[in-house]
Amino acid sequence: MKDLIRVVLVDPNQESRETLKRLLGGMSRFWLAEALAGYHDAARQIKELGVQAVLVVLDHDPARAIELIAQVAQSDPAIVVVPASRVSDGALILKSIRAGAREFVTLPVEPGELLDTFTRLVKGQSGDEGSSSRGPRIVTIAGASGGIGCTTLAVNLAATLATHKENETLLFDLDLAFGSVDACLDVASTYTLANLLQNFDRLDPTLLKRSMTRHSSGLFVLPRPVDIQEAAAVEHDCLKRLLGLLRASYGVVIVDASKGLQSTDFAAYEMSDLILVVVQLDLICLRNTARFIHLLRQYEGLSERIKLIENRAGLFDAEISRKSAEETLKMPITWQIPDAPKAFGIARTKGTPIADVAKGSRPHQALLEMTRALWPFLEQDSDKPRKGLFAAFF
Repeated sequence: MKDLIRVVLVDPNQESRETLKRLLGGMSRFWLAEALAGYHDAARQIKELGVQAVLVVLDHDPARAIELIAQVAQSDPAIVVVPASRVSDGALILKSIRAGAREFVTLPVEPGELLDTFTRLVKGQSGDEGSSSRGPRIVTIAGASGGIGCTTLAVNLAATLATHKENETLLFDLDLAFGSVDACLDVASTYTLANLLQNFDRLDPTLLKRSMTRHSSGLFVLPRPVDIQEAAAVEHDCLKRLLGLLRASYGVVIVDASKGLQSTDFAAYEMSDLILVVVQLDLICLRNTARFIHLLRQYEGLSERIKLIENRAGLFDAEISRKSAEETLKMPITWQIPDAPKAFGIARTKGTPIADVAKGSRPHQALLEMTRALWPFLEQDSDKPRKGLFAAFF
């Protein structure tokens, strides 16, 4: 849970409390553990909740609020306490700091200011080096044409990661209308994305994991809604909050996006550390991929997250070369997955990752190489890969 800041809000004023609840709830880096309506007994509740930060609004009763700040600071110095008030009174600020507050914010506060304040203070307290050294935490698989292997790549990359038991991996099917992740893995799910969002206000990390389907490989799976009409109820902002919780709950989250460029897809792009764009070297796919990448470049911060993967490498060599494709797309192809229709066809029919039918094959080795490049901290299997039953086909 290192990336998610768990916060308790204390504010006796209902109107102000609801405003701050909406503010905190709209930011994916925050998990609002509780919103308390009074200062009395709040210190005990805060300690029991085991949170990292507390936002205390002083305006209702400054003396009682400062007393609460002192109680929390004495009870657990590791908790970051930030007082807030509509009045920037020097004496009040000084009393808050002396009681144990780390910083003071003036209401109304901008979301970015509040996020920066808590992130800086919590990070400084924990000494966390951040997630960058551990590789990307949310990876979205995207493509500009249907049938080019995005879901196959998402399933097999996630299953490859899931073999590392110390790094729990979740596969999230974000093709809300016609996703097929559950079919590719032959899993039946009790809970889907729609169920989680319906109960989102009651969701916590423990309940979240209990709601996931577990594949035999160890991979956690979050399928798309059962009924197509439920897809329309999935909102952009709520999905971003869910992705923030998933980031904090799992080592890696692999997202299989749709081809429809829905607002939910863009929520995933915004939250992703890495966007893997799958391309095949045929004319139509290259043309649409160039348009897709051009679109992503219009959004600040997305272009540097994109990496290209050529799927079915070798199949279209006579038509378009890799060099020509890179010139067209104006960026390099980072990885290639060799064409292996028999192995992948058998895996799809069986509802299993390719490692189960063609371990050690060229596409399986390509997946392992990609995993090593993106997540070098993971312990690698030192045993020489054993040839699978169907490895002779490629």
